[in-house]
Amino acid sequence: MRARSLFFIFFGAAGLLGSCSSANSSDATDTKLESEVPAESQVDAVRVTATQPAQSLSLPGELESYFQTDISPRVSAYIQRLHADIGDHVRQGQVLADLEAPELTAALNEAASKQKAAEAVVQSSRGTYQRLRQTARTAGAIAPLQLAQARTQVITDSLNVAAARSHYNAAKQMTDYLHLTAPFAGVITERNLSPGAAVGANGAGALPLFKLRQLNRLRLRVAVPEAYVADMHQGNQVQFSVKSYPGRTFVGRISRIAGSVQAATRSEQVEIDIPNPKEELKPGMFASASLPITRPQSSIFVPKSALVTTAERAYVIRVAQGHASLVDVQQGDENHDQVQVFGKLKAGDVVLKNGTEDIADQQAVQVAVH
Repeated sequence: MRARSLFFIFFGAAGLLGSCSSANSSDATDTKLESEVPAESQVDAVRVTATQPAQSLSLPGELESYFQTDISPRVSAYIQRLHADIGDHVRQGQVLADLEAPELTAALNEAASKQKAAEAVVQSSRGTYQRLRQTARTAGAIAPLQLAQARTQVITDSLNVAAARSHYNAAKQMTDYLHLTAPFAGVITERNLSPGAAVGANGAGALPLFKLRQLNRLRLRVAVPEAYVADMHQGNQVQFSVKSYPGRTFVGRISRIAGSVQAATRSEQVEIDIPNPKEELKPGMFASASLPITRPQSSIFVPKSALVTTAERAYVIRVAQGHASLVDVQQGDENHDQVQVFGKLKAGDVVLKNGTEDIADQQAVQVAVH
């Protein structure tokens, strides 16, 4: 009886262990199947973002000197000596050339002589008037009319001195024009004539003697289309590049805005000041400028790949609670790999990263949000 009881206990325990082992094996298999979700059943998705995008507008422009001028003689003369040539850096007020005009020198000497003569005459008449006044203190010694005439003569001679001085100053200014000076600091970029050449009204007056340009500070002028005029503000930073320095980016700031749209081109002139301390950039270079454009309102953006475009519609595939819904949208501006869309979307919605026509409306979809 005792042996029989032991038999049943042994086989019962064995059965119980077998049952537990089978149950554990089944649970492990189910857990393994649940953890191994097939990768092909998951679709990449992203969340819709609402941003205020900072875009850029690429426009061509040309670099110009901040100051530039043609230096031409104001009088007819001959070039006597040159003190500057192409490529020379000159300072403000520096003499660039000496001219020779004998007739101007003679006119100055004549004016100086006339001024001295007029001064001598007025000194004589003033002395006569003073003596007559001294004598007039004695009653009846000098007639009142004679004293009045002497006073009038002093006034006349004084006016002659003033006229002679004005003629001298004018002649002096004309002779000062024989020394050409730099109106500002810069670089001589052109010299057209040589010593001995006639300049002015009777010479090669059509050609300037020098061209002077400021190189340590430049201007970049661009024509901004009317649609983007409202986005232009003084002080905005502008990046640009030139072909002479491939791979390099230069920076300037918007300094002046014309304030008027040109009817012919429907654009507004904008000037950007460019610091150029090393004088690497040169006037006349063509530049490609990137102007910042910021839209005032936040917009909905999705990846370009999320947009599905057919002959009838454009839409994105939104996924909510495991099911897809096709949301019609209108396409706006592009910003790198993102596209602006308008439709029944809001920030935070989940859309498929790669839209496809193979997914139908309300189809069950498993997504992996990145």
